[in-house]
Amino acid sequence: MVWSTEQSVFSSSFSPRVLLVDDEPNVLKALGRTLRQESVQIITAPSGEEALEMMREQPVDLLISDMRMPGMSGAELLAQAAKEWPATRRVLLTGYADLESTIQAVNEGRIASYLNKPWDDLELRRVVGELLQARFLELENEQLNAELEEKNEALETLNTGLESKVRRRTEELRYSYEHMVTLVSSLTAQREAPDSRAALLDSLMVQEIATRLQMNSDDTDALRKAVMLSGLGRLGFSDDMLNKPYCDYDDTELQKFRQWPLLAEAALFGVPALRCASTYIRHQFERYDGSGFPDGLTADRIPLGSRILAVVRDYSDWLAGRINGIKANPLQARREIEALVGKRYDPRVVKIFVEVSRRYQHSNPDSSEQVVNSGELLPGMVLSRDLFSARGMVLLKKHHVVDEDIISKMQHLEQLMDEPLEIYVFSDDAAPNVMGDES
Repeated sequence: MVWSTEQSVFSSSFSPRVLLVDDEPNVLKALGRTLRQESVQIITAPSGEEALEMMREQPVDLLISDMRMPGMSGAELLAQAAKEWPATRRVLLTGYADLESTIQAVNEGRIASYLNKPWDDLELRRVVGELLQARFLELENEQLNAELEEKNEALETLNTGLESKVRRRTEELRYSYEHMVTLVSSLTAQREAPDSRAALLDSLMVQEIATRLQMNSDDTDALRKAVMLSGLGRLGFSDDMLNKPYCDYDDTELQKFRQWPLLAEAALFGVPALRCASTYIRHQFERYDGSGFPDGLTADRIPLGSRILAVVRDYSDWLAGRINGIKANPLQARREIEALVGKRYDPRVVKIFVEVSRRYQHSNPDSSEQVVNSGELLPGMVLSRDLFSARGMVLLKKHHVVDEDIISKMQHLEQLMDEPLEIYVFSDDAAPNVMGDES
């Protein structure tokens, strides 16, 4: 850094304070003249003791001290300054005969630099300029970190304020990843055709299939997240690709389609809590006979979560008409799946899927829940299933406790979108003690 005596080399917000310490007034004057610059405050002290008093009264960015002074030596001053103000840069002025004291200053005072007396003005300015610039960057970084922390705290406070009405802070922390998954899934659903029933059924079916196949709870939860996030790779698809069946894709579109699971995996792999889900997404297009992609895995070498995801995904695609442009009914969709058992799909998975899909065909509530509209909701009711919008966006998670504010927002959303919400809540005698589970 070039030291200019005509203008400041620092930001207008940074006015560094430099403390010069020497028992000789002429030396202090000479140093002051050499380092004089707009926005740089030069203060002086004739002894180490007075320098410490001044530093305790006002912050100092750079301390330059002579080595040999009556009373406290420069080495002792710099050592004490290093203990009390480690961020202050420290420079020692020393004569050629002060080698032993210089070594002491380096070891105990952790000085940034030392200069021989008499000093070279250009060298002094260069050293001081570099040290002050480093101090400026350090302070600027601290300020940026403080601002970032303040903004993060403000955002956290806002989140807490919104969530505190429906759950305790511990529940918010517990479901932090759930919120992120929900957000990404909702953003993905914005570009898809309205399909809220399919989104709900997919989530319910994969969980039951996984349970029936004795997947552990962590893997089952990862599979549920994979279902919600499996469409992430399609965000790069054009509207034309999203609105045409797969059978009409040209070679370029097919190549882009084959990249879908890899792009989704890459987007999620850096999140440790989603690593298992990202693996399921990567291998969702593998085929049981080894003819799939991206890795050509066969049979049990394909992760079980991916085998389940493939069946449920294709079932939904048949129902939505994404495969050949014709919307199949549930019976037709199941037959298409069964026709490829052992080739594309795992026979064990398909067998259980057929049983489960028949039961969930109409999304009927079981004995522990009931379907209500927003006008029938009461404060304290607990959602028995995730609440989806007509476009497949997850609005609220299962086990969310409804309050008056949530009810009002649901009613407003129904009026705004001109569509009813399908709200599943636990029956009075089946509602879990959600808040109690968190204690």
